[in-house]
Amino acid sequence: MSEEIFYLAPANKKRTHFTVQGSRFIASLYPALSEKKAEQFIDAACSEFPDATHHAYAYRIGGGNRRVERYSDAREPAGTAGLPMLQLLQGKNISDVVVVATRYYGGTKLGIGGLTRAYRDCARISTEQAELIRREPLSTCKLELSYKDYGSVNRLIESVGGKVDAVKYLESVTVTATLPAREKKRFSEAYETACRGNGKIDWI
Repeated sequence: MSEEIFYLAPANKKRTHFTVQGSRFIASLYPALSEKKAEQFIDAACSEFPDATHHAYAYRIGGGNRRVERYSDAREPAGTAGLPMLQLLQGKNISDVVVVATRYYGGTKLGIGGLTRAYRDCARISTEQAELIRREPLSTCKLELSYKDYGSVNRLIESVGGKVDAVKYLESVTVTATLPAREKKRFSEAYETACRGNGKIDWI
């Protein structure tokens, strides 16, 4: 499978309201760069509307081999609430986002199909109205190399647009680095050359 080149992410919060057969839906979209932030936004939406019938949600964080996806149907029939929202985000290639769908039951059952459409619309409408920006997925690697190769490897990391996250100096040098996922193959080959086959690399 080829590496993901980019994904879309919301630049701002967005809230939309609509009604389906008496049930009132409030879709709250938030930019989120971590699971912790996503969970905080979910808690905030639940606290803001404590008397709502349901608070379903879906979120996608990150890209490449670091992406995390979660959803909750919030006591709606399985697969009718959080899952269709997550599937819409996947289909639109949107990440670093959480969508919370708050529902006030209006007295009329919507059925499986009606619920699925309504919750999907929560994600669809809010993402259509949000400003979306392009982001590039990242990959993290752990390198073990000799001291004499550290300088050249450090320059190699910079040359592919990466950054060093941590360095440990023991008998050898251990480097944790983050770089664009699209550069994994080129970096791996260049790293092998720079260390003359003596360096170790593990993708986290």
